[in-house]
Amino acid sequence: MKIRKMMITAGSTLVFGLLLFVGFQWWAPSLSAESLTKEEVNQTAKDKYPGTIIKTTKSEGEEYQIEMQLETGVYQIRMDAKSGEVRSLKKESIVHEAGETTENIPEKQLNQKEIKARISSQGDLEQIDFVQEKDNSFYKAVVNKNNEKITLILDPYTGAIIDSTMVADSIITEKEAIAIAEKHVKGTGDDTEFYQPPDQTPYYLIEVELEDDRDAVVQVDGYTKEVKTITWEDDEENENDNDNDNDGPEN
Repeated sequence: MKIRKMMITAGSTLVFGLLLFVGFQWWAPSLSAESLTKEEVNQTAKDKYPGTIIKTTKSEGEEYQIEMQLETGVYQIRMDAKSGEVRSLKKESIVHEAGETTENIPEKQLNQKEIKARISSQGDLEQIDFVQEKDNSFYKAVVNKNNEKITLILDPYTGAIIDSTMVADSIITEKEAIAIAEKHVKGTGDDTEFYQPPDQTPYYLIEVELEDDRDAVVQVDGYTKEVKTITWEDDEENENDNDNDNDGPEN
């Protein structure tokens, strides 16, 4: 009986020890996980929602509360302090107290000159407009950087870039096509035709006259500006002569 009692006691101790070990392994990661810093939380919020941080506070329940200016208004974001997971996103009408210094949104709206200064590093400015919608306002600018056009949506109070979109390739103008053809064969553009066949890249055919009185027809891609083909007047005449020879009377 004593041996059986000892075996039961030993077995119970072993099971309790296993449960304790498994429980510790399950709880250990959550106990050891460190909370994200305020800077890390702010960066996570900006990565998820392009906008401007107004205020960030941490509650006792391991949660950050972030007030953020987005394109469509001011939102309150509740974020897990350890995982960075967003628990809720709620739009609010928030009136801020005087004296706040944490990335506050200025009350004065920036003018176009000030906006231009803030985006000067983004590329060569081609166009800028102020857009006023029902519940929102923003600046919309188009810049050219490395021969690529980019549309920027900007906060009218801070100048912060809310959104950045690459503009789809546009067809070059007739003037641009003529300049490309003239430079390529070193002549003067005389006549131009534009073609946009279905399921094909649009292109220009530019007739260019050279100083030696020769004519060339240059094909320029409407999107890439690439010179696709060059047909010389002499080549066309030779082809016509060959055709006439072949059409002679048969014996």
